Amino acid sequence: MSFFKFNNITISGIASAVPENRYTIEELNKSFDSKKVKEFVDNTGFQSVRHSVDLQTASDLGFEAAKELLIKKEVDVSQIGFIIFISKTPDYRSPATAIVLQHRLKLPKDCLAYDVNLGSVGFATGLQLGCSLLNSLNTEQGLIIIGDTNSKQVNQNDINSMILGDAATAILLEKKETSLPIVIKQFSNGGNYDSYIVPQGAFRITTDRPIVELSSDPNEGKFNKLVYNRAKMNEFYSSKIPESILDFLATCKSNLPDFDLFAFQQSNIETLKEIAEKLEINFSLIQLNINDFGDTSASSVPLLLKSKNKNQRILSCSFGEGLSWAIADFYLEKNVVLPIVETDNYFDEGFVTHEM
Repeated sequence: MSFFKFNNITISGIASAVPENRYTIEELNKSFDSKKVKEFVDNTGFQSVRHSVDLQTASDLGFEAAKELLIKKEVDVSQIGFIIFISKTPDYRSPATAIVLQHRLKLPKDCLAYDVNLGSVGFATGLQLGCSLLNSLNTEQGLIIIGDTNSKQVNQNDINSMILGDAATAILLEKKETSLPIVIKQFSNGGNYDSYIVPQGAFRITTDRPIVELSSDPNEGKFNKLVYNRAKMNEFYSSKIPESILDFLATCKSNLPDFDLFAFQQSNIETLKEIAEKLEINFSLIQLNINDFGDTSASSVPLLLKSKNKNQRILSCSFGEGLSWAIADFYLEKNVVLPIVETDNYFDEGFVTHEM
């Protein structure tokens, strides 16, 4: 059973970055029938999402978030023992984007750097991996960067996938003897892997799929467009998530009233209401920002967190592709979360072309 409990490690900083550009209902109405748009908005809570500019990647957003975090928290980067980049939209298939970020952030040469191919559960997975590494390393701090540029994969003809937005988050973990525990449980159901899949662009090519020429432009061709079965995913999560949360609380010997804030994946209003109903909690207790950012994969939970002048106990639940889901019980000390960064900056040294 993938149940983790970590003591003596704290989340000492969180910073998120989003693109400046908004994709709104007005844009939807230009591409889809107005009746279809209304139904989509009513079911999902969509108002707008953020779309990165053509040359901006998830690591660019993550870099800006990490830079802000390291400056504002006055971090000595020589003390960073690892950087993990968690994303399903990396810069390259090789090398690992974390290694590029290690260079851009001027982290030590002996800093551990690697990528993890995950989307929505990236926040909880980042906490789990980061805490595990800190427990085994001789350094005091580590950096997790999570995020996706979903807009570069969505099928523009599929309105259901338009709830997906772009964002990235940097999380600073630190050893601290007096910190309260971080508790995490993770799940996956690979039998439903095709409910959210980008079927082309890697190496599992069959005769049933067209042979395509790979492109360095993620917007070229159809080889990497998302196949998104929203109905199947929503049905699964609305039935499975409440049960998993209650089992998690029983294992932790905790109750829902023990928490100051519920931060759940912003997949859509419909699913969140069903989860609240099955948990028998007032829907108003669940944090919402789906009208501002949509579902931003791994950054969905961190974007719900706000800086407070008091310590908070958070119950988070992430769910997405895989199908995968994860629950985390953690504490935030006051003023840990920084204001959201809005940026269209990108790394202009990192481009690769195939021109001869």
